[in-house]
Amino acid sequence: MPRLSIVVTSYNIEAFIGECLADICGQTLDDIEIIVVDDGSSDGTAGKIAEFASCDDRIVPVLLQENTIGGVATAANAGIEQARGAYIGFADGDDRYEPEMFAKLLAAAEAHDADLAMCSYLNWDAVTGQTAMPPDEERWNELAPLSVLELDAAGRHRLLPLNAVPWRKIYRAALLQEQGLRFPVGDFFFEDNPFHWFNTLSANRVAFVDERLCRHRVNRIGQTTATVDSKLLKMFRHHGIIKRWLEENGQDTEFSGDLLSWASRQLSWIGRKCPTELRRELFEAVQAVVALHAEEELGSPQTRAAIGKRTANLLLAARNGDFDAFCRDLDRAAARAPRRRSADASTGIMGRMRRILAR
Repeated sequence: MPRLSIVVTSYNIEAFIGECLADICGQTLDDIEIIVVDDGSSDGTAGKIAEFASCDDRIVPVLLQENTIGGVATAANAGIEQARGAYIGFADGDDRYEPEMFAKLLAAAEAHDADLAMCSYLNWDAVTGQTAMPPDEERWNELAPLSVLELDAAGRHRLLPLNAVPWRKIYRAALLQEQGLRFPVGDFFFEDNPFHWFNTLSANRVAFVDERLCRHRVNRIGQTTATVDSKLLKMFRHHGIIKRWLEENGQDTEFSGDLLSWASRQLSWIGRKCPTELRRELFEAVQAVVALHAEEELGSPQTRAAIGKRTANLLLAARNGDFDAFCRDLDRAAARAPRRRSADASTGIMGRMRRILAR
């Protein structure tokens, strides 16, 4: 049984999958299996995967015949089902990975007997070649020097706001298998958000490797770079998925406030980008969110302090069914939004959005 299984997911990335697989095959950690799951690519991606598999018997190709509605979630779950390693890591098929990345993550996890281990990364603009810090860099700098964080309630509150992306982490396979933790599958995107919550609230501890060991490719040529459509609003469906999981696992009382803060962060950036013609749809999505929280929770001083006055007003307008007030608050929030770290818009959350809208 290998010490680590690396699940590589791909879809129509013929120009990039070779670089990624070369990085994964070139890892300094030898005792690995490489499960490459292609979600029904219509270009030459599957052929590239087959070429690599013919040269490296550690590669296990899983070539889905059709593109699935679950997208990355379906591919990642298929990889988990195939994995035989004691730990499971993930890789996006168009990203780049330092040769020692998975060895360092595994060493950290084993040294601390941790269910999770994670490193930092850089966003890498495929057009300009420039790199930028990830949006959660400030919080990362608070946590990473700890080397390990116990995931009691206090530790979980601290870890939940970190970026949800799975390709900077490894997971103890027994955690995923025994707890049945999987990416939710449906007609939506950003499935890594619920998966991050499920694991953070189930794991014993997380180990940190305070190095930027991967480059996350964003803004690929040919992708949508300006359009925001209704696909993006599907992000809010994950609130209900996480809320149900919290209730089923007896953790709603402790973490409902964290979930409301998560939804508020999504509303903050999506609201600023939402075209006027989609505001009614955004309003309805936010109404579905606030319907799952008590009115006193929405209006409490603690909530307003945690999410900010402007976002709290948006939530209350949705709760009261006041679409006009909601739109006015959106306009005020957009006008007062600080213009900081402009690179985040192209290489952070918006970069991820552009990648999924291009599918």
